[in-house]
Formats: sequence, structure tokens, C-alpha cells
Amino acid sequence: MTLINRMWWDHLVPKEMAPLRGHLQAMLSSFSKTEYGAQWMKTAFEPNGVVRLVPGQIIPVFHVIFLEGAEPFVAPQKKIELQHRAVSRDRAFQSGRPAQDGEIAIGPSIQVEVVSDPAFLAAARARKTEIDESTVSKPAMIFSCPAHMLFNPQGYPKKSYVLYQHIFGGGGSYPDQGWFYVGVTTRSWQKRWAEHRRNIDQGSVLLFHRRFREERDAGRLTYIHHKVMAATDDVEALYEAEEFMVDGHWDDQRRLNMIPGGKSGLRYMREHGILSKNVVPMPDERDRVVLKWLQEHPRKGLPAPWVAEKWRDDAWAIAQICGRDGRLSIKQVQAIRALAKTHSAEEIAIRIGANNTAQVERVLAGKTYTRVQ
Repeated sequence: MTLINRMWWDHLVPKEMAPLRGHLQAMLSSFSKTEYGAQWMKTAFEPNGVVRLVPGQIIPVFHVIFLEGAEPFVAPQKKIELQHRAVSRDRAFQSGRPAQDGEIAIGPSIQVEVVSDPAFLAAARARKTEIDESTVSKPAMIFSCPAHMLFNPQGYPKKSYVLYQHIFGGGGSYPDQGWFYVGVTTRSWQKRWAEHRRNIDQGSVLLFHRRFREERDAGRLTYIHHKVMAATDDVEALYEAEEFMVDGHWDDQRRLNMIPGGKSGLRYMREHGILSKNVVPMPDERDRVVLKWLQEHPRKGLPAPWVAEKWRDDAWAIAQICGRDGRLSIKQVQAIRALAKTHSAEEIAIRIGANNTAQVERVLAGKTYTRVQ
């Protein structure tokens, strides 16, 4: 039985993991024959499939670990803890039952880990559960993504933009509670990561690059987790998703983004003279622009970065979201929701003067303008 789409697998995973597809597929087949695995698989094939969880319940991650020179194995499933890092949108569930207090909706995901550092391998052979992290010279490589992106992918990989996180650290933060950076790219995330690594090695002063270098040089880096969260051919949806993710994590002390996400980041850069008003950089170019500004203004540092109190003010936030060329106005968004009761998306787009039908559909699906009431 073929479970994993080969084209998307080869496009998404680090090249070192490409040959592991057959092993992973066989292990998924066995997993699907268990009671929990069968339910997990059913949900995993749905693009919007989620499991509703409260602290103490199992996180729906199928995590396979490949130890160099040994048989791969499925890692024990972890449970939701009170400090679990997550942001989620208000959504309508198929059951019709609204989300409860403290409940988190998480989609099934696949996580693949490759371990090749001698210190790790020696500890595994000796069945040791603790290790001197400073002896690790080659951090474990972890890749994860929503399972539906491999089982039931939408679109064509070469034409898709990617929303991703790079998570890294050691100790109890393994495998996904460490320092993190949220980014988007119109290319493959692997190419973008190679650029980040060059910048890290060349002494970049961006917070992400600086923190990674500090943790590595201090012997506190035991894993690097590349987490693909979404892929789409809609660059507007990509920007909006990044904005939502960075906004949701803004108060997290582990967050390494220095400016707001999405188009709010562009607005911030223009307001503070980091970016000329008529320049619209690609998502991949924003770090380069910020880095150049910091190099040219070493004593200033970034202007007060995106005052969180402002962003929590719905009136201010909505002004940023709706006050840009090509974006819908507040009245247009409100009209879309009102007209949806009796009109199709195509009709609404014509009546309100939207750019296209897709712009209306994203509002109705709760993907954009969620703060506009």
C-alpha cells in the first residue's frame, strides 16, 4: 500500500532523509493496524483533520527515530502538557461542539529523526538515558510536517510557498519546545535554511542567527528541528499565516523573530525607515534588509519592535490588516460575512469589488481577516 506521496516527500524532506521513505511507509502500515493508528490515519488523510486535546492526552505525532547502524523505531508518544506551545484559530468543528477552555486542536503529523552523533550512539548502545550534551558535535536532525501533506497533498510542490519553523536546543526542550524562528519562503525551505546557516557561520547579528551560534558554541545544541507547517500556491495566504503565527507567539521568550510576520512586518519596516515605501521585497529578502539596516546602524538596534500592546488593540491591528493596497476594507469584510447567507462567493466578489473570488473564499473559510468582526 502506498501511503506517502513520493513527489512531495522528495520535495519536503532534507535530502539526507529521502532514502528513508520505504522504511517509514512500512512502519506506518503496521501502525495503521492498531486501534489508535487506524483512527489517527483516518484523521491524517483529511486536510483539515484535527484531534481535540487537553493536557494529559496523547499528541497525534508519529515519530520515527533512525539511529545510524540500527533498526529504526517508533518513539513513545508524548502527552499534552500545560506549557505546550501552540496557537490556534477559532474554528467550526464538524461535530458542532465548540472548543472548551484549555482545549487544543492539533492535526496528525509525521516526525522523522536521524541520529548519527557518536556520543548519542554510544549512549543508545549502553541504554543510557542521560548524556553530557557538551560532547554532542552533530545535533540530531528532525523533520516534521502535517501528515496530510504527505498522504493527501494539494497542488504541485514546485509551485508552492512554504511556512516553516526552525526549532533548536537541548535538554528538556527536545524535540519541539526550544528556541524557534518562524519564516516563509517562495523557494524550498532547504535552500532558505542553507542561507541561514551561512549567515550564522559568517557572524550575522540577527537574533535567530546569534542565538543559534551561542547555543552551538556553548555546547547546548543537541537537536535541530525543521518543521514545515503549510505549503500553498497563494502568497497572500502564506503572508497571513506567518503573521498569525508570529503574532500568536510574540510573548514567548523563545521566539527569535525580530519583526512582525507577514505584511505587518513590511509595514513596520517602512514606518521605521528600514524599507523604502516603494520597495516590496520577496519573503526571503526581509532578513537581508533587516541585517543590512542593523549593520549600518550598529548603535541604534532595531526601533522598538512591534509594540505588543499596540497589536493587542483590535482597532489598531485591524487598521494594519485592512489599510494596505489590494486588501479588503473593514466594511468589505463585514459585507462578505453578511452576504454569505444568501449569495455565492463569486456573486459576493462582484458585489463588493474584491480582487477575485479566492479573496472572498479565504474570508469565509476563516483564513484571513479573523480579527475583523
